[in-house]
Amino acid sequence: NSIVTVHDLGYKFFPDAHPFFQRAYLDLSTRWNVKRARVVVADSIATRDALAKFYNAPREKIRVVYPAYNAAIFKPGDGADIERVRAKYALPKKYILSVGTVQPRKNYARLIEAFAQLPGELGLAIVGKKGWLTDSIFARVQTLNLQARVQFLDYAPLQDLPPLYAGAQGAVFPSLYEGFGFPVLEAQACGAALLCANTSALPEAAGDGAEFFDPLNAADIARALQNVLGNPARRAELIARGRENIKRFSWERAAREILEIVSALSFPLYARAVK
Repeated sequence: NSIVTVHDLGYKFFPDAHPFFQRAYLDLSTRWNVKRARVVVADSIATRDALAKFYNAPREKIRVVYPAYNAAIFKPGDGADIERVRAKYALPKKYILSVGTVQPRKNYARLIEAFAQLPGELGLAIVGKKGWLTDSIFARVQTLNLQARVQFLDYAPLQDLPPLYAGAQGAVFPSLYEGFGFPVLEAQACGAALLCANTSALPEAAGDGAEFFDPLNAADIARALQNVLGNPARRAELIARGRENIKRFSWERAAREILEIVSALSFPLYARAVK
């Protein structure tokens, strides 16, 4: 008996966002593991549906178990901590934040294009290690002459992330595809107004606590940013809805659901009895 977890199939939806050998490895390893496993655990309904579509995995074989976030770390920051990270990273008074590895699937090039349409006093801070196929992303900053307004912060220590979220005017996640989207919950937990793409698992994670946009349309990303940043009431509404949304997720619940799966495979009679 074996259980395998599949986080996402982004390489299937956006193959050009992955180097060839990475894409081939992910495809072959996922295909083999999904076929061999008795149970496949998916991070979201979106991933479950993708497994059925691309690998003909029977839906009854797939269990959706939502991940969660670290509630002890990700919570609203105090003013002193917000000012500390603002000074550490030389951030402007007003900035929007995006968190994720710098690579094509995170869709930073379109985010930068949309950001160029916003007022000049606003900054864009991108937190994440440099990944792959990044030249076009950095080139977009140069082409749009945004060097003074767009900051790539690289890796940020865990203790810096909550005040970075909390100090932002908004947290934006324009990813082309995500199997779940941990930064969505982190942003909501820290009291940031959330904006994110309306594709893949992001709406599942964000619930009704986000301003959604089409990630393939820079004009729509700009529309969403303007709608939130220029509207204090909408921004406050998203923060409040995000605070409610995160109550749906906990690692205790995820662990309990995984334990039920393991028990059903290892001790099927006991699992049926306790149900």
